[in-house]
Amino acid sequence: MTRYFTLPDQGWSWAVLLASFGSHCIHGFFLTAIGILQMSLLDHYKESVFKTSLALSIFLGLLSSSGPLASLIANRWSCRVSLVTGGFIVSLSLLATAFMPNIIFVFFSLGIFGGVGIGIAFTSSVVVVGYNFEKKRNFASGVAVSGIGIGAFTLAPLMQSASNYFGYRGLMLMCSGLTLQYCVFGALLYPSKLEVSRKKEIKLSNYNSSQGSKLQRLREVYFFLSKRALLCVYISMFLCNLGIYLVFLHFASYVTSVGFSKLEAAFLISVCGICNCMSRILVGSATNSNNIDEFVLYAGSFSLIGLTTVLFPLYGQTYGGQVFYMVTLGMYSGICYALLNSISVILAGINNLATVYGLILFFTGLGCFIGPLLGGFIVNSGGTYGQSITAAGILILIGAIFAWVSGVGDRQGAHPADTEETIVFHENESKIIKHSKENMENQTEKQNENVTDSNDDFRKERTKTKFSTAPMEDIKDKSSSETNSLLSKC
Repeated sequence: MTRYFTLPDQGWSWAVLLASFGSHCIHGFFLTAIGILQMSLLDHYKESVFKTSLALSIFLGLLSSSGPLASLIANRWSCRVSLVTGGFIVSLSLLATAFMPNIIFVFFSLGIFGGVGIGIAFTSSVVVVGYNFEKKRNFASGVAVSGIGIGAFTLAPLMQSASNYFGYRGLMLMCSGLTLQYCVFGALLYPSKLEVSRKKEIKLSNYNSSQGSKLQRLREVYFFLSKRALLCVYISMFLCNLGIYLVFLHFASYVTSVGFSKLEAAFLISVCGICNCMSRILVGSATNSNNIDEFVLYAGSFSLIGLTTVLFPLYGQTYGGQVFYMVTLGMYSGICYALLNSISVILAGINNLATVYGLILFFTGLGCFIGPLLGGFIVNSGGTYGQSITAAGILILIGAIFAWVSGVGDRQGAHPADTEETIVFHENESKIIKHSKENMENQTEKQNENVTDSNDDFRKERTKTKFSTAPMEDIKDKSSSETNSLLSKC
């Protein structure tokens, strides 16, 4: 039976984009509004800030660092299987967390199992966009990840109201039902032609591989870890997300510590979410142009976040200042995720998209794990939430420096929709065309010289013939004598 697969940028690819957008809406609550869960854990278990931060740090860390596991499942089966599996795991983990007796059990139920499940779902919903779009990859990535802002905008006040009305257990049950929708969105991820061809290449390489294939794969991973540009991307994502998620986890607690209510804190998170949504769509649309440099946007966004975060204690005491900071954080914190697909393709090629993106998310996960713990450690050591936010700003600025360095060097003028192979081909093609033009010009000059020489010879011969002094009779006698001699020989 003939099977038909989706071609890039058309057909069912748009349904896949819709499913990825819905998945990102769920991600948005757990990424941006994670502070609501932090306040709920503090109120329910009455533990220290560091312990509750540890549970959610494990959750956030594994959310991003589960990228290699998600890539393994997606390469072995499909993005559909990966998303459905991750949704089922995280839904069960949140259901179990609702009935945990103390915070230690929450480390395992929510932190480990929940983090692995949502990490698998997150990576799958991002990679599947790269497999379904080529020319419009940046636009599609921007639309998909804008769901994070929509999710934070709509779900943060809703979940805070649920927490106020139903308590901790009701909040966790609602979160369990919410993450079960990953399975619904995963069912829409019909395999595309690019994804199927990628799987065939993997199967063929596995079939032809020898006993040293594992060593070869380790060498490939080492290559992607040691490549300078990619290494700077890894470090920048680690440091910047360390600071950003320190802010996300503890910002709601900071707002309540300076005298505002939990609902007002949830409203600030909603403002951050809607600004995040707008910026991702705008960036995804803008970067489809060849005049936009993805690396400048990537590094510039982190630089602006770092500056506003370092200066936050100067204006963060008022609610207006907090709104300003949330607008800035929302506008620029999500830009990197709208660009990572294209940056990965530019630096590694489409065939290595899942692997490189998984490595990026692994380092992002390390930052997400350490950042909230650092904030909890500062507060428990006698510091304030404001001081922890200042430390976060310094780390973001350092990460921004590495982001600028990642864009330095020969990137071969790649457009986001091109692979490395296509870029090399275009370069060679341009060299061949240039060389052929030079050859054609040289040949034309030589032909013109030959024509000129032949014309000169032709004029000389005409001149000789015209001004020859030999009479016609001599020529006739000479030709007749030669003819007679030939006849005599015959």
